[in-house]
Amino acid sequence: MTTVGERIKNRRLELGWTQETLAEKAGISKGFLSDLENGKRRVGAENLLDIAAALGQSMDFLMKGEVSASFRPTDVEIPAALSEFAAQEGLTFKQTLTLLQMRRQILAHRSSSILSSESDFGWRKLYESVRDFIK
Repeated sequence: MTTVGERIKNRRLELGWTQETLAEKAGISKGFLSDLENGKRRVGAENLLDIAAALGQSMDFLMKGEVSASFRPTDVEIPAALSEFAAQEGLTFKQTLTLLQMRRQILAHRSSSILSSESDFGWRKLYESVRDFIK
């Protein structure tokens, strides 16, 4: 039976990522990730959620090695404009997802007649207004 750390490492290697890459995308330290993969540390729910999102895996899979029937990796698609903005600003994967979720919440409260397209949405304006909340 594989451990949480081994499943994280296996998925990271499948993606061709270094520990540094995954750590950056998940907003954790490389040392923590190394210890986790080597079974020297345990992981809390918040960090596991960030790692799962970065890896495109469910928490169920990382914890138990089982794929949840309700998890679909295609549910999270980062628009190109947001991806470019995040790269320019050096945002973590978690911060990028948070911006995307905030945008979706804003748009859910607007009339469909005033929805903007993914390409012309003001990511910078949104980020500047919420920057202190998504550290």
